Amino acid sequence: MNYALILAGGKGVRMGNTDAPKQFVLLDGKPLVVYSLESAQKDRSIDQICVVCPSEWHEAVKGWADQYKITKLKIMANAGKVRQQTVHNGLKALDANKDDIVMIMTAVCPFVSQKTIDQHFIKMREYQGCITVVKATDAITFSNNGVLANRTLQKSRMFVQQGPQTYRYGIIKQAHEIYEANVNHIEVNEDSELVLNMGIDVAMVMGDRFCVKVTYPEDLAIVTVLKPLFDEKEKTLSK
Repeated sequence: MNYALILAGGKGVRMGNTDAPKQFVLLDGKPLVVYSLESAQKDRSIDQICVVCPSEWHEAVKGWADQYKITKLKIMANAGKVRQQTVHNGLKALDANKDDIVMIMTAVCPFVSQKTIDQHFIKMREYQGCITVVKATDAITFSNNGVLANRTLQKSRMFVQQGPQTYRYGIIKQAHEIYEANVNHIEVNEDSELVLNMGIDVAMVMGDRFCVKVTYPEDLAIVTVLKPLFDEKEKTLSK
């Protein structure tokens, strides 16, 4: 069984004053989360969808699924206080076997190409996990305190991680259990870090520049402009 775990638990503080969390704001008249639902619905490799969001939004998400004919939505789970907890809650809600595949998607990246999703499932024939990346185009500087630069990294060897990311269920669930069992753990932002800490190889799939994460108000303006271009690209690839 192949699952899509769609994370819709953020509060969207950096989006400023909006009527709803950013994952539920409208893009071309459609809630952002619906774009991720449609991406998972379209892909032939994905069998079931689980959305993880605040409990007060469950009925709204189910209503949108009915409206947009998302028949693969089978599971709803409650979001946690931070991203890691949201992912773990979603994983625990799945009736999955250890060798099943879980693709983790975010509700605030509306333009995930079907080609990218397909490449993930191809990689999963060989690896236990894979992430989506694009090559870094700017220099990346590391700082311990946010004031002084400690090291500038070679951009030729740097990649920027996008969504989605995909893992064998047994691996990703164990990674989260190990993390939560460590009372001295520090906050992590990506599941790939937890899996890499287990010593497991994580492959990379090259994404594209259309996969913009909507975090700030200007990001919503960017994806609004990109939408017709992305739609045309997807039509061309599907021919």
